[in-house]
Amino acid sequence: MNCTVLRLLLGAAAFALCSASFAQYPTKPVRWIVPLAAGGPVDIMTRATAAELAAGLGQPVIVENRPGAANIVGAEVVAKSPPDGYTLLTASSGILVYQKFLYSKLPYDPQRDFALVGFIANSVMGVFVHASLPVKSLQELVAYAKANPGKLNYGSSGVGQRFHLATELFQRRTGTRLTHIPYKGAAQFLPELLAGRIDLIIFPPVEQLLSQVKAGKLRLLAMATSERFADLPGVPTFAEAGIRDFSFPDYTAVAAPAGTPRNVIERLNRELARAVFSPNVKKAFSDVAFVPMTSTPEQAVQVVERDVKAWGPLLSSLGIKPD
Repeated sequence: MNCTVLRLLLGAAAFALCSASFAQYPTKPVRWIVPLAAGGPVDIMTRATAAELAAGLGQPVIVENRPGAANIVGAEVVAKSPPDGYTLLTASSGILVYQKFLYSKLPYDPQRDFALVGFIANSVMGVFVHASLPVKSLQELVAYAKANPGKLNYGSSGVGQRFHLATELFQRRTGTRLTHIPYKGAAQFLPELLAGRIDLIIFPPVEQLLSQVKAGKLRLLAMATSERFADLPGVPTFAEAGIRDFSFPDYTAVAAPAGTPRNVIERLNRELARAVFSPNVKKAFSDVAFVPMTSTPEQAVQVVERDVKAWGPLLSSLGIKPD
């Protein structure tokens, strides 16, 4: 047997072993990266989903928080991991759509370096203010902010992150100027709002905030939805409050490193579609104002590509340059 034939046989054997291992996926624990601090809504949602995913896969799914640099730290870990299905990312619309227009040098390409498994959740946002603020409607907030440019401050999970961008868009639509205070995650800035150290946030209507609204410590002025939110029928929409053309994509997908085998992506997609609609996960989602949603990998790619085209010019016009 000559060397060429031997190399071919060895290569074929190695390919067969590799294919067999992916066919049996998973054979060891899966790591799921959350690019935000522990304790916030995205972390809670991910952990609930991961527990149900583990039951479907028959292997532990270990959630690991890697906060920092507006999600970039955690996303980079996944982008540079082996494409074998054993490292996943909670990928927000901020990672998938907005980052490339905000950072001149990312350590990855959001469209090239990730393989989308599919969407798992969608979210809505509202304007919450501390009760000490002398406003009781969105119109009053806008008037007060215009009369006091730069005086009001707001929190977000970092420059270029979805709550920051949503508030920047709010300022653009209303002609106001607010002061941004970035944090590593919602677990850090929500207590700051409750303590009155920041004035307002644009954020999903999570139970932690709604309970404080009921207690009179916060006010929910309006929801950034096209129609009144079913769970909060008494809260007006932005449009009803006079702010039109405010639409902000706020979905969450699961991503793997680019090059992850198709059969692994399909297995994860099936298990995630089952997991997010299980009773325990739906309850966890509802508590942090997420709505379960599913898609095929192809549908997720199409939506992201659409939003990249639609949002690129607007994001560029905002002039936000974190780096």
